[in-house]
Amino acid sequence: MEKVKWTMVRGDTLAFIVQVEGEESELDTVTFSCKTDASSSQYVFKKTIGSGVTKIEAGKYRVRVAPEDTEDIDAGTYVIDLEIGVNGDVATPILGTLKVIEDVTRED
Repeated sequence: MEKVKWTMVRGDTLAFIVQVEGEESELDTVTFSCKTDASSSQYVFKKTIGSGVTKIEAGKYRVRVAPEDTEDIDAGTYVIDLEIGVNGDVATPILGTLKVIEDVTRED
């Protein structure tokens, strides 16, 4: 598991690639979640295959948080994780925080 501390500007795009190697490189699920705290039942945003997560090629997936996912949230630090599933197994290769900072150029 990789512990991360990412920072982004509110209302910008956040995108990254997830690559899985090995015989079982075709994932059943990919979920990138963001919450105010881990125990919250409310998501700030949640990305899944077909809704923010796109398969690029075998074992390679693109996760994209669109500008509208963060443009109206408060600046602050949120908890995030990336969970993957294959053949009934679940793993969390990314766990950490996402600091959202205020944007200077904002269209009203």
